[in-house]
Amino acid sequence: MLKAIVMHDWDGTDVDTMPSHADLAARMIEKHFGMDFTVARKKYLETTGVPFDKQLEIIFPDMPAKKLQECAEEYHKRKITEVYGNPITFPTLRPALELSEELIFKSVISSSTEASIIKPWAAKEDLSYYFFAILGRESGSKTDHIEYVGNIYPDVPIFFLSDSVGDMDLPAITIGVCAPRNKHKEFYRAGADWVFSSPPSIAVIKRIDSIL
Repeated sequence: MLKAIVMHDWDGTDVDTMPSHADLAARMIEKHFGMDFTVARKKYLETTGVPFDKQLEIIFPDMPAKKLQECAEEYHKRKITEVYGNPITFPTLRPALELSEELIFKSVISSSTEASIIKPWAAKEDLSYYFFAILGRESGSKTDHIEYVGNIYPDVPIFFLSDSVGDMDLPAITIGVCAPRNKHKEFYRAGADWVFSSPPSIAVIKRIDSIL
């Protein structure tokens, strides 16, 4: 009998892409809006958890939509090669997925990145088998993804693993991963049930199993 759904944010959670994302986003913000690179990078990291288009709306609430769109379009075009050309998979991911399978958990990717980018990565890393679904920005928000999975398995608890503070208020049991030690309190204040400094790992999956 299925015991749990474990949903993985992808960027920065399963693959080490956040530094590249932050650098590219900061360059785009600096280019399109004239904001200092260091400040722009900080603003980007503070608003992660939603698509870049929405981040720009948060950072520049009074900016014309056309100007925001121009920046977002260039970012999305360049990220395909500059960020996803060769994403680094965290080595603890496969053991975590293998243990999830053994414990009768279903693993799902829920990301603000396009599924069309994530699926080739999963195939290349020979990880497709472990994911019941790979849901990207084409399928709506992460809340939409949680609702979709919840409708399929209405009586199964859903856990969400993410490196973003912005994901800690999702309608699931939220677990912060890859969180720097000095940010743990911030994750808990944002609603995290647990916080780990490691990516998805055997320890994280065992912690989930311990409460079921």
